[in-house]
Amino acid sequence: ALARRDWKSEVPSCVEFSSCGGVQVADTSKDSVVLFFCPRASEAEFVEQILYETEEKRGDELMLTVMVNPLLVDMGVTGFGMAGRRLRERLIDGLIPAYYLRTLPWGALTRVWPQLFTVWQEDAEESTGYRLIKAMDRLPSNPEVEDIYDIENGEMSAPGEGFGLLNALGDFVNGMTRL
Repeated sequence: ALARRDWKSEVPSCVEFSSCGGVQVADTSKDSVVLFFCPRASEAEFVEQILYETEEKRGDELMLTVMVNPLLVDMGVTGFGMAGRRLRERLIDGLIPAYYLRTLPWGALTRVWPQLFTVWQEDAEESTGYRLIKAMDRLPSNPEVEDIYDIENGEMSAPGEGFGLLNALGDFVNGMTRL
């Protein structure tokens, strides 16, 4: 509502604002681009519905869907069970994060597509103020990010090579205790 009121004179007439949830009255049959700003887990069902309906109406004519700072999976809302897993499989796993920035108390996790995901640590001795500590081809989980930091700073030893049942069990227990 605030964006609609405050930006009315600056936004072209072809741009329309709408919210997730409730009854959608806006005509989306001519949309080429769909933008979602900060959709939350409580709105995931509506986001999914809008995406499917727009895809049905526009098909290959839909040029782009952009989500800015989505938080569509929140364990407090979606939970650990099948509902959260199915939501990730249906909606989130197919998305490609083009730009990603998450600040951390000690650094940041970033990505600028097509480069890798990178974990950075604050370092006053570096000219940029940050030092790259790891690059990965996928988005690391929260426990993985913390492990990367701990290993880099000598607070934890790097995992041994190979797959062992006890190592896997230990990783599982450590992950569960961090929740």
